[in-house]
Amino acid sequence: MHDHRDAQRRSRTATRRVLFAVALSAFLVLIGTTPASAHAALTSSDPADGVTVSTDLERVTLTFNEAPLAGLEAGLRVEVRDDGGTDESSGAVTVEGTSMSKAVSLSPGPHTVVWRSVSPDGHPIEGQLAFTVEAAASQSVPAPTTSPTAATTPSSDPTAAAAASSTGDGTHAHGHGGQTLLFGVVGILAVLVIGAVVLRIRRGADARTEG
Repeated sequence: MHDHRDAQRRSRTATRRVLFAVALSAFLVLIGTTPASAHAALTSSDPADGVTVSTDLERVTLTFNEAPLAGLEAGLRVEVRDDGGTDESSGAVTVEGTSMSKAVSLSPGPHTVVWRSVSPDGHPIEGQLAFTVEAAASQSVPAPTTSPTAATTPSSDPTAAAAASSTGDGTHAHGHGGQTLLFGVVGILAVLVIGAVVLRIRRGADARTEG
């Protein structure tokens, strides 16, 4: 009888130990996973990783599943580096809800975003992503047209017309001058002929009178 009670007592003690070990293990697992699940994670970005954007992009924005830890804005970092490693971001990191952003002035070519945030549990997280800025299309310079030259071509016509007119007028005036001279010569000859005829008639009359 006594041995039976001792066996029951030992069985209860072993059961309690097993239950305690299970409870302790569950507690340790819970403690170990809770901080890890509280770490923030990047959910999206603008621009997205691997895309190509235009040069008119003004800000780079990173969005997380949780807001960064309040009061630790100094620990937040966003750098947008060009292919040579120069940071083309400017100003302070702006936090709005679960997003943080920074102003940029980007040159064409590959860029890398290097970021750092702080989870609500105080654990820092960091990462990077890449995108490419395309060069702006160069505006085509219009070729000079020949329209102004063509437009000035008619200006030569008045000159030619004026020259032709002057030549024509000179020729016409010269023709009138020649005609006037011809008429004068004919008139003189006519006067001489008439004078000679009159003189001959008078001489004939004088000869008849004397006879």
